[in-house]
Amino acid sequence: MERNSRDFKQRIRVIDSNTEAVCDLLQKRSLAGGGSSQVIKQVFYPKYITPENYDHCRIKETVDGKAGGYGGLFSLTFISIAASIAFFDALPCYKGPSLGTNFTLACPYTILAHFTELEWAAEFGVEEGLVRISVGMEETDVLLRSFELAFAAAEAIASS
Repeated sequence: MERNSRDFKQRIRVIDSNTEAVCDLLQKRSLAGGGSSQVIKQVFYPKYITPENYDHCRIKETVDGKAGGYGGLFSLTFISIAASIAFFDALPCYKGPSLGTNFTLACPYTILAHFTELEWAAEFGVEEGLVRISVGMEETDVLLRSFELAFAAAEAIASS
């Protein structure tokens, strides 16, 4: 564990940067972000959802003068279950519930966490088609292309 933590700060910077780039791309296209696409309803990422609360707790400046990021985890909601499934299935990354790996993971969070209580979760605003993503250390351009591909698949389903 000690050996794996030696480059933790550098890894977190890459993950923070990658996640922000992906979320910026998706936010511009989301309905909540003013996008014209009819696929993604909302990007749940601290930069867009209650940033004042997150900024209160996040590291603003480190020893090397770099501010902390918003983390590597975000969630998406979609206009339909079909768009959610198409996005998830087309996203070329590993699928699973684990978080904090060096590679990107996606999971259908509500289905995994609340399968037998979907109605109950919906009462609290947790949508069935919510997809949770933990971004890794892949090349940023590769990640952006991957999310473009998944977005295009969801758009194709939404427009059919």
